[in-house]
Amino acid sequence: MDNLNNIAKTFANLILSFSNVVVFTGAGISTESGIPDYRSPGTGLWEKMDQSVVSLDGFKREPSRYYDYSLELYPVRKAAKPNSAHYLLAELENTGVLKGIITQNVDGLHQDAGSGRVYELHGSLRQAVCLGCSALQSMDEAMERVVLGQNPPLCTDCGGVLKPNAVFFGDTLPRIPWERSLELSRSADLFIAIGSSLQVSPANTLPDIALQAGAKLIVLNFTPTPFDGDAELVIRQKIGEFSSRVAEFLTP
Repeated sequence: MDNLNNIAKTFANLILSFSNVVVFTGAGISTESGIPDYRSPGTGLWEKMDQSVVSLDGFKREPSRYYDYSLELYPVRKAAKPNSAHYLLAELENTGVLKGIITQNVDGLHQDAGSGRVYELHGSLRQAVCLGCSALQSMDEAMERVVLGQNPPLCTDCGGVLKPNAVFFGDTLPRIPWERSLELSRSADLFIAIGSSLQVSPANTLPDIALQAGAKLIVLNFTPTPFDGDAELVIRQKIGEFSSRVAEFLTP
C-alpha cells in the first residue's frame, strides 16, 4: 500500500510540474470498465476473434461475419461506463494541465467521462458509416436491427451496407485526428502513455515523436512496452485503481 501511495504521489507531482501534458491511451484503460483488450492472455479479443473479420477486405466480402461476432460483444460495450482513470483525465483537462487525449480506443468512454479534447485515431464504434453513400448513422440503431435479424444492417438512406465507423485493418487513419495528434506530440513537455502496448503502427510512433521534441515520457501499463527504457517513470499497476489514488494527491 505504501509503495502504491509513493508511486501515485510521484506521478501526481510529475504531472503538476509540467505545463503541456498530453495523454495517449489504449485498450488497457477501459478493461476495468468491462471492455476486454486485444492481447491479454486468456481474455484478449485476438484469442477469440479472427482478425480478418475486422479487416476492410474481409468486412466487404462478408460483413455478416463481423456482426455475428459483435452480437456477443455489443452488450458489453453498451453497458460499459467510464472508470476512475477516464474521470481523472477529464478532471486534468478541466484544470488546464492536460492539453489533449490521443486514443486508440473506439468506445467513447473518454467523452462520457467529460473529456472534450479527444482525438480518436481509430474512429468510434458509436457510429456506423454507409459503404454506399458515406452517411453516418447510430451504431445502436444499426445493432438493434442486427438483433432483429437484419445482418448486415443497411443504410436507411440508400440501402448500402453499414460498417462501424472504426478503423479496420487496411483502412487509413482519419486525417484530422492524426494531424492533431502529431501536433500535440510535438508540443508536449510530458507525454503519458496509458494502457497501450505501444505496438500498433503508426500510433506507436507518437511517443518517439514526443521524445525527439524533448518531452519526458511516463508509461502506465500492466505489461512491458518497447518504450519502457526511454521513460522517466514506468508504472505497473491496475490503471483504474492507480488513478483513484492519484486523484487523492491532486485534490486540494
